[in-house]
Amino acid sequence: MAVSIKSPRVDALLEQLRLLTGRGATEIVREALEMELQRQRRLRRQKRLSAELPFLQEQAAGHARPFDPEALYDEQGLPA
Repeated sequence: MAVSIKSPRVDALLEQLRLLTGRGATEIVREALEMELQRQRRLRRQKRLSAELPFLQEQAAGHARPFDPEALYDEQGLPA
């Protein structure tokens, strides 16, 4: 699929990046698209994990045991 830039602002930004980096337009657009795809995947994963978090917390709380720091040491205060 060919892409035609019809926005003067986008065209100007692309030209500025091309001049600053010395890279071609195709490489700049590819990199920007890959970065945006990664960002969108990360956001989707974060939303999914946020939705699952209450269930996971409830499960973990059901398996949790009270922690007794005294159990880490013997009568002389040395590690058990």
